[in-house]
Amino acid sequence: MDRYMTMTGIDCTIASLLIDAEVPLDVLHETAAYRIRTAMPLLECFAADVGVYSKQARV
Repeated sequence: MDRYMTMTGIDCTIASLLIDAEVPLDVLHETAAYRIRTAMPLLECFAADVGVYSKQARV
């Protein structure tokens, strides 16, 4: 098994994301959670700029 797994649904020569298969799962999970928490404010900002709001924001 290769150490790095490519995370892409398309067969291409350039991988979009590489996952280290030897890293403990808790480290992978924490890294993914950190990236999601970091990206959420940016995505909310984009949504607010185009006038797209969730039902919770309208309350």
